[in-house]
Amino acid sequence: MDHALTLPRETPRHRTDVALGLVLFIGSWSMAFATLFLSFLILRQRQPAWPPEGVVLPSLGLAAAGTAVLLASSVVLAGAVRRLRAGAPGFAARWALGLALGLAFAALQTWLWSDVWSAGGRPDSGMYEGLFYMLTWFHAAHVACGLLALLWIQGAAAAGRIGPQRSAPAAGVATFWHFVDAVWLVLFLGFFLF
Repeated sequence: MDHALTLPRETPRHRTDVALGLVLFIGSWSMAFATLFLSFLILRQRQPAWPPEGVVLPSLGLAAAGTAVLLASSVVLAGAVRRLRAGAPGFAARWALGLALGLAFAALQTWLWSDVWSAGGRPDSGMYEGLFYMLTWFHAAHVACGLLALLWIQGAAAAGRIGPQRSAPAAGVATFWHFVDAVWLVLFLGFFLF
């Protein structure tokens, strides 16, 4: 990665453009998620009991394991970005670990859906199941986008297009991943703890 040291330095304007684009992007998705969460809360509030009697509940253990893995991925990616900005070695390895943890979360999420499905919980089984699948599938679409972006940064780092002088793309992707993480925490609290 010696050629990464010869990258042109990011201008303050470039960092500002990346940050502004990220704010607009995450802001628009925040509104979409906020609308879905508000709908979830309204529908939930109208029910005499939550979760309703007789529903197939998702596995708290699988969801908790997925939450821990997702949180770990965010911590690892934040550390990778700090190392990148400081010019310390090990960015690519830490980023790869964050990507691997993200893939592990996706696998655990798939296992969770499979578990609910095989127990008879379908999207059309009832309100709880419908909301569960709708919200977690919408989140999964963002996880998939995040994983592609993480992979893109991994490739850019391997090609020498990311380095201490050019860290805004990696920082932006890591910030998007933290957003995905925060959304999952709200889903986890809404479906599994409260």
